[in-house]
Amino acid sequence: MKVLIMAGGRGSRIGDPSKPLIKIQGKPMIEYVIDAINGLGEINIATTKNHERIIQWARSNNYTIVLTSGRDYPNDLIEALRLTGTPTLVLPSDMPLLSKEFITKFLRAVAHIRTPMVTLAAVRGCEIEYTGISYIRDLTMSNGVIPWSTLTTAWTMELININTREDLEEATKLIQRRTQQPIR
Repeated sequence: MKVLIMAGGRGSRIGDPSKPLIKIQGKPMIEYVIDAINGLGEINIATTKNHERIIQWARSNNYTIVLTSGRDYPNDLIEALRLTGTPTLVLPSDMPLLSKEFITKFLRAVAHIRTPMVTLAAVRGCEIEYTGISYIRDLTMSNGVIPWSTLTTAWTMELININTREDLEEATKLIQRRTQQPIR
């Protein structure tokens, strides 16, 4: 399996196009995501040529870089998948609280769903939010899109997606608490 970490967004809501490299406790957000999937497959970082800092960071850490046009998320995802191939686990680069346990549970659940793509949504209050986490079995297309199923779960703090300074502050506090807990 391949892992594709999407890191090509504009970061406009947080004011930093290199958002995946924002540090929490001295570590870039994208590294927390990589820690959660380390050992699950070949890691590819999808970004655009405009994100030179992310490209340099990925190269210096020996990750495969997949350059996309930067048109929009759906097009960038398809472009990246055509370059990397499938099956592929897709993750956002700005979910620093993800855990390997959470990702493993997701992969176990999607093993029983046969559509070409399974995407994860979370129920948060009265809303259903797509998380940016998907598993693409193959690039079978129908009318220009990959047919998909949505797997829905209860929202958990692991699914915090950093879009604003408030999100960043909340994630920072949670990571600080996590690192201060005694080891048993």
